Amino acid sequence: MKSLSTMLLAAAALTSVHFAQAQTIDELQAKYVDALGGKDKLTALKTVYQETSTEVMGMTLPTRTWIIFGAAMRSEVEVQGQKIITYISKTKGWVVNPMNGSSDAQPMPDDALKVTATRLNAGGEFFNYKENGYTASYVGKEDVEGKSCHKIKLSKDGSEITIYLDPESYYLARSIYKANMMGQEVEQVFNYSDFKKSPEGFIFPYKISTNNPQAGDIVNNVTKIDVNKPIDAKEMEKEN
Repeated sequence: MKSLSTMLLAAAALTSVHFAQAQTIDELQAKYVDALGGKDKLTALKTVYQETSTEVMGMTLPTRTWIIFGAAMRSEVEVQGQKIITYISKTKGWVVNPMNGSSDAQPMPDDALKVTATRLNAGGEFFNYKENGYTASYVGKEDVEGKSCHKIKLSKDGSEITIYLDPESYYLARSIYKANMMGQEVEQVFNYSDFKKSPEGFIFPYKISTNNPQAGDIVNNVTKIDVNKPIDAKEMEKEN
């Protein structure tokens, strides 16, 4: 009887912990969505055209990005008079990089596509994460740029995204993407700041920074955003 009661107590404790964690995730998700304008606002986000000044290796590179949420994304980075073009959809992706000596599109590996395709989610990965097939777990709090941020792990198909929410604004402060690419675990960290509201009422980070082993620190400063304007999906897929 003693062992049975011990087992029941342990089971009850585990259930309460699971319930508390689920409650925390739901509460944080609700605050995150509210901070970005609410579910209806995020659902109304259909397209974005963005111009960015990218600082890398002592250079300032103009970058243009087109996104049709739920469908496709294209980015163009101008480097020394040439364009590096990246295209992704839910089913395929490719890169044209003349800096590597070829003007032909090179297919993106499936593992890389899984990670990059998360940018097709309006409102980010935490919005509608269940509908997109993710499971979530609350890890606790961790310091990000001097703030004790809420840390949440999202998992799906062997890949993992860790997001950090600002405890005051509930905006996204950092995201870490982990995936297995060609047998190796790859991790990429993005930091988000300088959030602003567009004339249409949508909230975006106007500064995004990351780090690359080859290029070092990369800082993207948004200079222009157009929201919900028509974008030609066929034009996005052209390789030049």
